[in-house]
Amino acid sequence: MSITAWTDEDVRAALVPQNEFPTCSYRRGTRLGRGAGASVYKVLNVKTGGLFAGKVSPQYADHLREEARNLTRLNHPHIVKFIEYCEDKHSPAAGVLVIELCAGGSLQDKIHDNSRGLKGEETLQVMLQVGRAVEYLHGEGLFHTDIKPRNIFIRSWSPVDVVLGDCAEVMKVEHIDPHQRPYGTRSYWSPYMEKYGRNCGKSDDIWALGISLLGTMAQWPRCLVKQEKLYPSKCFNHARELHKLNPDDDRLKILLRLLGWDHHWRITASQLVKLICERLEARPNFVEELKSPEGFQPLVFW
Repeated sequence: MSITAWTDEDVRAALVPQNEFPTCSYRRGTRLGRGAGASVYKVLNVKTGGLFAGKVSPQYADHLREEARNLTRLNHPHIVKFIEYCEDKHSPAAGVLVIELCAGGSLQDKIHDNSRGLKGEETLQVMLQVGRAVEYLHGEGLFHTDIKPRNIFIRSWSPVDVVLGDCAEVMKVEHIDPHQRPYGTRSYWSPYMEKYGRNCGKSDDIWALGISLLGTMAQWPRCLVKQEKLYPSKCFNHARELHKLNPDDDRLKILLRLLGWDHHWRITASQLVKLICERLEARPNFVEELKSPEGFQPLVFW
C-alpha cells in the first residue's frame, strides 16, 4: 500500500459508506492504523488534491475535539501538524481530525521491523527531535502524558525527521488532579505514578522517553500483566545491567539519565537536548550488538 499516493485501493475504500466519517471536503481512503477507540485513515482533500491523515473516534468524540483544540495551540517543528477539524452538524460523533500525513508510519512500526534494534545514530536523532518537542511543551508549562513509540510518527527516515503526536491529553502541570488515575499507557508509567496512582508532571514524560529508548534498542523487558506494578523497577534495573555490560555505548549513558528513579534528579528535557547535541558533535560511540543480561528475552510485540 502506497501512503504518499491516492491509489485504486483508496478509491475503492472511499466508495464504502461509513457513518463515523462526516460529510466534508475530505474523502476517506484506506485505513492506516487503529488504536484504542480511534482509527486513522488516508484522506484526500477533494478541493486541493492534498493527502493527509484523518483520525476518527466516534466513541470518544469529545476526546477527539480536545486533541484538535490542543493542536491548534501548539506550534513546533517536531509536533504533528494540525490541518483542520471537521464535524457533521447533524451527527456530532462523526468528526475527523485532519493532520499531516507521515509517510514512514510510527516509531513502533519501525521497531517491529527491526527486531535487533535501530542503529545508534538514528536512535539519537529520534531522541533529539522528540526531546526538542518535549522541551517546547515543558517550556509552556505542559506535559504530554502519553509518550511512546506508537505516538511518534516518521516523516522520513533518511534523514531522520519525526514528530510527536496523539496530543489529546496534553495538560498543564498545575491541572494535575491528585485524585485521578494517571494518564498514559501503564507500561510507560514512572515509579512515582505507580507508587502514588497519579501523575507527577514533566518528569513522567522523561521516564516515558527512557522506556521508548529501551524499545529502540530491542531491550524492553517482558512483564506479566499481574506484575505491571513492578515494571518500573524491572526497567530501571535492566538499564543499569545493560550499562555495566556495554559501558561505552552513549545511548545507555543517556538512558540512565532518563530512567533516574527519583523524579527530582531525573534529567530535564532541556538537559537531554543539550546532552544529545554534545554526544552527536563528539561522534558518539555505539556498540554494534548490545550485550544483554543473561537470560534476557526481549518483548517482541507491544
